[in-house]
Amino acid sequence: MAVPERTSSEPVEAPPVSDDAGSDIELTLPADPVHVPVARALAADLAVRLDYDLDEVSDLRMAVDEACAELVAKAAAPGRLRCVFRADEHALRVSVSATTKDGTVPGQNTFGWRVLTALVDEVKTWTTDGNVVHIQLVKHRLEAHA
Repeated sequence: MAVPERTSSEPVEAPPVSDDAGSDIELTLPADPVHVPVARALAADLAVRLDYDLDEVSDLRMAVDEACAELVAKAAAPGRLRCVFRADEHALRVSVSATTKDGTVPGQNTFGWRVLTALVDEVKTWTTDGNVVHIQLVKHRLEAHA
């Protein structure tokens, strides 16, 4: 298994939007735990269709579940959870965001953070105006590491 790259919970600028943003898949759900399985299922389905192996699919499914659950717990009511999926030839990127009560990013000393960093290759978090917290996950294909 590849060692995850360095992760950060320090506020950073939002990643730039690429020219192929038209190929993004966006999913917006109520910020309620009952809806988290929808995002998890979409992540798994995309990973399968992109020829990730079963371990990678499972890792991505669990990471998306954890990121969504983290933001649902912090969401201001009535809140929305936004998931954006972007695939390229080497990785699947998932950005999850929600307007939160206080705009704080997840702490790096939590069990949830350890789960995220163990399951994907990169994790970034940041806050934008209006207390919107973002978590970006990047899962590279194993063959991309070879």
